Amino acid sequence: MLSTVLVAILSIIAMIKTEEYGIFFEIEENSFLFDEDAIWNGKVDCLFSCSRMCARETLCKSASFLENEGTCSLHRETRTMHPDRLLQQQGSIYVEKVVSAKTPISLGTTQSSAVPSCQALLSQSPLPSSGVYWINPDGGSQANAFKAYCDMETDGGGWTLVWSYTFTNYGDFMDKSNAITPRPNWPVNSRNANVRISTTVPLKETDYNAMNFSQWKQLGRQVLIKSNINNWLVCHPGTGSLVDWQQGDVSCQIVKRVTDTCKERPAPSTFAPSRYGPVFSTNKLYYYFDGYTKSNWPVHDPCGENDGNHVTNVVNPHGNIFIR
Repeated sequence: MLSTVLVAILSIIAMIKTEEYGIFFEIEENSFLFDEDAIWNGKVDCLFSCSRMCARETLCKSASFLENEGTCSLHRETRTMHPDRLLQQQGSIYVEKVVSAKTPISLGTTQSSAVPSCQALLSQSPLPSSGVYWINPDGGSQANAFKAYCDMETDGGGWTLVWSYTFTNYGDFMDKSNAITPRPNWPVNSRNANVRISTTVPLKETDYNAMNFSQWKQLGRQVLIKSNINNWLVCHPGTGSLVDWQQGDVSCQIVKRVTDTCKERPAPSTFAPSRYGPVFSTNKLYYYFDGYTKSNWPVHDPCGENDGNHVTNVVNPHGNIFIR
């Protein structure tokens, strides 16, 4: 028998037209709906993602998640309509959509409802979508709150965008005239880095600006690096930490492959500040955020060889750093 689960992990907030409704799911473990005419079948990372997709799809009335295979199916029908199709399988989960009474969503939507970070918003609101929210990292007066962009999908979500950058000479990438731009106000000497400094919070991934570096550590210590010319990384601090500007070991994993080049190569394991900007490396450089246009170049090398293995001929080449 289905039991209604009202815990936050399975409560989904869905936008329907211009109004806000709460959508919940009744679940039955170790069961799935056999459906040869599913709305959608595909890979997902968790039950979260499968439920959220059903919540956002108007035609979806139920969904099946097969944990061992990491697959999700969205159904137009429910087990009530076809009880003979509800099959038993260990590690499967059947969820059925239930629309509740109208539920207002307020956290992060106004300055007075600002949250400390995107991660805090994720933990307090059931699966908010990616977008711009009000945050207040210092935890003081709400007058200090400001808008920031939240990625609520990558690696479980909860990421606050702190920096969006592009390049000064992408077309001749390995030339010394190429650098990232702008640069955050992190502690490098202006004699050693000459691209413009930004302390304006970026509100989208192509809004080339940077949050004040002193605020990054208030948001967390995990780092998400995105780029459309190199693989995406999530890095956990060890003895090394970007937000603490501390050289040492980090634990990074590739969360999205942008290129198939060097697929067997490991993710970076070391962080180090430098005169021109921070570095994530294996034995050699993987990401180098070089902010100087008279020497070096901004390595984005999926092979970790300090070489020109980045993706070429990309329209609007750029990158981002998020903190969680």
